[in-house]
Amino acid sequence: MTPKRMSALNTRILPVLLGALLVSGAAQTQEMDHEEMGRQGMGHEGMDHSGHHDMTQEEYDLLREKVLPYRYYTNEQIMDNMMQMPPTHERYISDSALRGDLGIIVLTHGAFEPGDTLFANSLTGLARQHPVAIGYGMAMMNGNHIQSAIEQLEAAGAQEIVVVPAALSPNGTVYEQWAYYLGERDEAAYLPAPRVSSNVPLTFAAPLAEHPMASSMLLDHAKEISRNPENEFVLILGHGPAEPAANEIELKVMQRHVESVKASGGFADVKGYNFQDDSPPEIRAANVETMRGWIEEASAAGLDVIMVGYLLSTRGIQHKIPVDFEGLDFTFNEKGLSAHPGFAKWVETNALETAGQT
Repeated sequence: MTPKRMSALNTRILPVLLGALLVSGAAQTQEMDHEEMGRQGMGHEGMDHSGHHDMTQEEYDLLREKVLPYRYYTNEQIMDNMMQMPPTHERYISDSALRGDLGIIVLTHGAFEPGDTLFANSLTGLARQHPVAIGYGMAMMNGNHIQSAIEQLEAAGAQEIVVVPAALSPNGTVYEQWAYYLGERDEAAYLPAPRVSSNVPLTFAAPLAEHPMASSMLLDHAKEISRNPENEFVLILGHGPAEPAANEIELKVMQRHVESVKASGGFADVKGYNFQDDSPPEIRAANVETMRGWIEEASAAGLDVIMVGYLLSTRGIQHKIPVDFEGLDFTFNEKGLSAHPGFAKWVETNALETAGQT
């Protein structure tokens, strides 16, 4: 079966297969059952959707001002959207007996189960070496889960805490909200709330996009579906920020990964582009048309088209791809970068580099 003819099949069966793939490799040997999760405080009792029902009109208006898709939403639509987001909570994943000078907090957008647990499982190797907590959620209302994680690490003996954002770039509102709580930004990306405090030095590490390991992950995902690199066009797809200026910055960073994948993979051509998925429909549609044009040109030149996601999550915008590119021949690897075995290694490397321990 050729890559072209696999395209429709891939978009149907890859979502089913990826659940199993996420547990393979590094994560497979770190799998925990729910009983062990309970012993380590990894249950969902810390999840927080509180406060949403008590929002004031001023807060609704502020969200409309700050969040582009909300500008045309009613109060009820904003509330409904917020309630569908993964709840905010923290998990302390190291053994309660472990003590260490370096504490690590990993902040992630979060998902629903089993995604949150699979993500925690991928970090248990790091959690055996250092006290580690995970903060899940967009933190639109407050940063209580980050504060709780800080206190847990301090109780484990941490004399220094590094906060690693499981984010691609700083050009997104989730990252900006985390940075606000940590004192790296003056203005909240969503709603203002008390900043976190720490009794020990607290450092915010860089996101993934600037690290060369991101290029390696993208290359590996391309290779997984590649059959003949010399005759293949690779399209790297990103979610992208809604604001045009931020999107331009992110595209420049993405271009460095594009050039690395092309140089290392031996592909006929490689390009990258963002959907700007949260932008007004006409902007997103124009981006889709640009990418469709590239695919049509590559196909007309006799190249096979393969796609990989410049995305962290496997369960994000991937389900839109078959609709966006309906009628075109392509093979799509739906894996997000967090599903790559090297992602947990990046978290560890980033934390240690930031702490000056490499």
